[in-house]
Amino acid sequence: MRSRPLFLTGLVLTAVAGTAAAQEAIPFRTRNLNPLVAIFGMPAWHVPQARWELAATSDIANHYRLSQRGPDRLIVDGETIRTSLFVSRRLDEHWSVSFELPYYRMYGGVLDDVIDAWHSAFDLPDGGRNNRPEGLVQFQMAHAGEYFFDRNSRGTGLGDVQLGVSYSIGEFAIASIDMKLPTGEEALLAGSGSTDWSVKILRPREVALANRAAGYYWGFGFIRLGDGFAHAFGQRDSGYFGVLGGSLQIAPKLGVKAQIDMHSALYRSQLEEIGERAWQGSIGGWWQFGDRGTLDFAFNEDLEVSTSPDIVVHVSARWRL
Repeated sequence: MRSRPLFLTGLVLTAVAGTAAAQEAIPFRTRNLNPLVAIFGMPAWHVPQARWELAATSDIANHYRLSQRGPDRLIVDGETIRTSLFVSRRLDEHWSVSFELPYYRMYGGVLDDVIDAWHSAFDLPDGGRNNRPEGLVQFQMAHAGEYFFDRNSRGTGLGDVQLGVSYSIGEFAIASIDMKLPTGEEALLAGSGSTDWSVKILRPREVALANRAAGYYWGFGFIRLGDGFAHAFGQRDSGYFGVLGGSLQIAPKLGVKAQIDMHSALYRSQLEEIGERAWQGSIGGWWQFGDRGTLDFAFNEDLEVSTSPDIVVHVSARWRL
């Protein structure tokens, strides 16, 4: 997917613009699902809205990378569905706590044909996709000629539980501390086998544009990584991450939203997939159903090629109780 100018134009127009139920200042609950990044506890962004909040999120990420540089070798061919249940409880005017339980499915995939059709329609390079059979499951990682991860079969299992504590600084910002526990199955790339910590601050802002509700948000954070199973790739001890996005209400219960997420390289490897800073863009919208429910939908794209999946389909349903 190489429609970068069109994507960025849409993102800028949406972010510059600005809420019924303050939906315009709430980020997508997206993550970088690059398999060697998703194993860590990079937290999603959250704005506490009600005493109780419940969210069910599903992301379908298509993977295809064959790379070898220096002593490191990586083959990632398949698809991952990450489905998570998120619960947030507001304790008082300032404090809230949260819990997230993800579930992973690793399989051959359903998006190969869609991506091939896109590449063909716009005469875009496919990176050699057509040279391999569709529906393969192949995840291999090697350092200095020795494989430390090798899987070619489907599977399902739990991911790493994440716990969070947030403090709302009036209407200015939301500060959070998050912890990821090593409950996921490493054999499914559903966890790193270690405990990670992160701190972040998010600044949501509601505005108005031409008599329409609008909003924007930005944030940044730092993560401390435990010693994960992929340490042979030169895993770093820490990293930083950030977000910038905005939304515009286009109908009483409908809006458009766009977002950019980034994070620093989490490995010292020469492989560009994990050894470079990652930039991921999301463009989509939200639909408010009933009095307390909201549905987010988006497509994610790798703005920095190969550092995140080529395409991710994101859907998240949220309820305020």
